[in-house]
Amino acid sequence: MPMTTTVTVIGTGYVGLVTGLALANRGHRVVFYDIDPLKVSAVREGKASFFEEGVDEALQRARDDGRISATHDGVDAVRESDFSFVCVGTPALRDGSMDSGQILSAASLIGQALKDRRGGHTVVVKSTVRPGTTETVILPAIRDGAGRDVPFGLCANPEFLREGSALKDALGPDRIVIGERDRESGDALEALYRPSDCPVLRCSLRTAEMIKYATNAFLATKISFANELANLCDRFDVDWDDVVRGLGLDPRINPRFMVPGVGFGGSCFPKDLAAMVAEGRARGYEAILLPAVLALNERQPQRSVEILAEELGDLSGKRIAVLGLAFKAGTDDVRESRAVPIVRELARRGVEVVGYDPVADTNFSKVVPELSLANSLHEALEGSDGCIIQADWPEIRNLSPDDFGGMRKPVVVDGRRSLDRAALGDRVVYRRIG
Repeated sequence: MPMTTTVTVIGTGYVGLVTGLALANRGHRVVFYDIDPLKVSAVREGKASFFEEGVDEALQRARDDGRISATHDGVDAVRESDFSFVCVGTPALRDGSMDSGQILSAASLIGQALKDRRGGHTVVVKSTVRPGTTETVILPAIRDGAGRDVPFGLCANPEFLREGSALKDALGPDRIVIGERDRESGDALEALYRPSDCPVLRCSLRTAEMIKYATNAFLATKISFANELANLCDRFDVDWDDVVRGLGLDPRINPRFMVPGVGFGGSCFPKDLAAMVAEGRARGYEAILLPAVLALNERQPQRSVEILAEELGDLSGKRIAVLGLAFKAGTDDVRESRAVPIVRELARRGVEVVGYDPVADTNFSKVVPELSLANSLHEALEGSDGCIIQADWPEIRNLSPDDFGGMRKPVVVDGRRSLDRAALGDRVVYRRIG
């Protein structure tokens, strides 16, 4: 394989863009392709289609250094490259199962390109797909697109990127999982990632696909487990912080990611758990634990509203600020944001709701257009009877007792355990789950 490898990345969302930037940072030449011409134009201008601190700057540097480019011609890009990374979306259908439409389109495009290609090429599936998809869906679709049995390598290479710090994770992964159709394919992909200062696991295609789902299912379960216990701690008047410290003393229990609050959201956990439940049902297995994890997560935002009502009584006619509208800090992604059910429940109770987020307000207003938006934390809090913290942006974590001084009654329900309870003193009525 040449010292500088050419890689085509299909899909310029979170996964595709930061994966391509990380590969360019390793010295490879990266060509981005997206079916959306506006996204291709944005990459050429050095702009991502999403917000994450530092991504635009990294994109502009790589562009100016000549390490990346973007094209409207995906077939030509794949034909001229050594690798093609499939980084398209796999959204959920109404029954929770995976929509393979974008995957099939990408595979067909690759097949058309490989039909006329001479020399080696490796296809890398980075999209999250149900176990078996790479070999039973993508492989045949590539062959159908080519119209013949063309030679190519094939790997499943799941991503473990956290929105808000995806670029950092891609530049310095803590593990690399390579599912390989054959050893030569795996060798080619592992060489592309060198030097990598992290463990590399080589396994079958299906195993790699399952590892991604298993990881997300476990992390989501830890969150719902923490929420369940924190809800019980509230009933027993026990502080969750003390409980989790005790849990962490057991060498079998890692307390990381066991932070109770209003639940998990985003583009991965809810979708991937629902897919596992649906796909398992299709194969004759009725899951028990994962539906419960999802059910508790859907119920959890209600708990923050209940706590607010415990302090304020009837919420009808009151003004409540919801701080943080993205599903988490560091991103403008509002998919499955817990702010959506919180805002809707408050509105159902007759509340005047005002929301604030430093970057996600525009995206959120597309989902809940009736929400009033504030231009600043001060504006959101001024004259409010209470507030719920849903995403812990730095400016929210740094709120002081003085910042709540303009509220009618400074009642704060911290859905992310982001504030220092002791620092707030007795000037703020501070509640949190657990």
